[in-house]
Amino acid sequence: MNRYQSGVGIIEALISLLVFSVGILGMIGLQATLLQDSSDNRVRIQAGFLGTSLLGMAGADPANAGCFIVNSDATSACLSTDAQELATQWTTDALSALPGSAALPPIVAYDAGTGNMTVTLRWQSPGDDMVHNYVAVSQVSKGL
Repeated sequence: MNRYQSGVGIIEALISLLVFSVGILGMIGLQATLLQDSSDNRVRIQAGFLGTSLLGMAGADPANAGCFIVNSDATSACLSTDAQELATQWTTDALSALPGSAALPPIVAYDAGTGNMTVTLRWQSPGDDMVHNYVAVSQVSKGL
């Protein structure tokens, strides 16, 4: 009986090694996916921070909300150089923080009649065909 079972241990070891290798490759693929998702989430969080920070700046200085208009057809008088500098710095920060945003610059529109301010941030990660958007809208009023 021993003659017919020779080599079975080697076959079992090879099958075990194959199963183990497939498991390790699956874990490596899972880790790569988690790293990509983590990077995407970091950019989404950064976009949310940038959008709400601009709305916060405009809300803190509603008399000069028109100064925060960026890349929009809407226009409004801007009499505050400080507010204009904040908007310029915010635009620079947004362009440097969001990948691919140089081709997809941020848009901030303000409707003085309704007091609505809309911040639209767009980005495209390297190697990704999809353009991602973050849109934040808030009421910026000049009086209570």
